[in-house]
Amino acid sequence: MRNTISLLCVAAALSVNAQRVLHFTATSGYDHGTRDASFAMFTSIGNELGIEVVNDATGTTFSDATVLAGFDAIIFSNTSGNNILDATQRANFEAWVSAGGHVLGIHAASDTYRHNTANGNNTGTWDYFAELIGASVQEDPNHVDGTPTYTMQRVGAHPATYNVPDEWEKAEEYYYWENGFFAELNTPMLIVEETVGPNGEVNSYDAPRPMSWYRTPGNSRVVYTALGHAASNFTDDLIFRAHVRDALAWMLEGTTGMDEQDAMEAFLFPNPSTDQVQLHARGTGPNSVVSVIDVGGRTVIREPLTTERMTLFIAMLQAGCYTVVLDNGTRAPLMIVH
Repeated sequence: MRNTISLLCVAAALSVNAQRVLHFTATSGYDHGTRDASFAMFTSIGNELGIEVVNDATGTTFSDATVLAGFDAIIFSNTSGNNILDATQRANFEAWVSAGGHVLGIHAASDTYRHNTANGNNTGTWDYFAELIGASVQEDPNHVDGTPTYTMQRVGAHPATYNVPDEWEKAEEYYYWENGFFAELNTPMLIVEETVGPNGEVNSYDAPRPMSWYRTPGNSRVVYTALGHAASNFTDDLIFRAHVRDALAWMLEGTTGMDEQDAMEAFLFPNPSTDQVQLHARGTGPNSVVSVIDVGGRTVIREPLTTERMTLFIAMLQAGCYTVVLDNGTRAPLMIVH
C-alpha cells in the first residue's frame, strides 16, 4: 500500500531500466513562462516515482521516431500555438501514441493545435491533437478574468484525485469550453462551480464544467488538466502537485483498480530537499504529531501537526534517507541532500 512506503529512499537513484518521461514546453502562441518551474517540479516527482524526466523546449525529440520510442509518456506543459511541430514530428507522435504512449496535458495544452470546430484563430492545422487530449479552449473569451478563487468538486474515483480534497478552493484562470471543442468521451475528474465572466455576468459558458479529465484511447492513457496557469502552481501548490503526480503515476502504472485508502495521505515538496520541506497531510486530527526518523530508527524531529500543511526545517540533519511518519501510521520517504 502507498501509505506503508518502506524506509528505502526511492529518490536515491534511478534504475537502469527506469521509465522515461519527456517534458515538452514549446510555444508558438501565448507563453505562460512556467517551463523552468514545471521542469523542476516534474524532476522532483520523477525522483519520487523512480522515473527519468527529460526536458525538451523545442520539439527536437519528436524528429526521430526511434528516440521518441524511448519515452513512456510525454507531458505537454503549457505548450501553445499551432506551429511547434512539423509534419514529420507530428506523424512520429501519432505513431508513438498508437504504440501505447501516454500523454499528460497541462493548462494551455488545450490552446495547442486548436480544433477546426473551435471558434477563433489558428484552428484546423492538426485536429488529432485536440481530439487526443479532449478539448480546445474557446477563444473569445478564453477564460474568467484574472485568477479568481472558485471551488472545484471531485467527480467519481480515480487515482489522479485521491490526494485532492472533495472540495478544492483554488485561484485559477478557469477556461471556457462551450464555443471551443470538447470531446464526448472525456471522463471528468474535477468540475468547477459556476463562475462569473469577464463581462461581470454569468454567461452560458460559465456553467459548472470539467477542469480535469482522463481518456483511454487504444492502449494509451491520457490526462488533461486546465489548471496550471501561474508558475506558483508548480512551486507552491501541493494539491496541484499531488494531482499531476498521481496522474503521471496512473498513466505509467495503469493502476485503475487502486483503492482510495491506498493513496498516500502525506506528501512532501520538494523531495529531495536541502533545508526545508513542505508537508501536506490529509485527514489529520487536532492533536496529531509528525516525526522524522533516520535509517537507524532514531526520531530526529518530532513536532505537533496542527494544520494539514506545515514546513519542516531539516537543514540541521545530515544528508541521507529519512521517513516522515504521522501518528496514524502514515509514512512518506524523504531524501535530504546538501
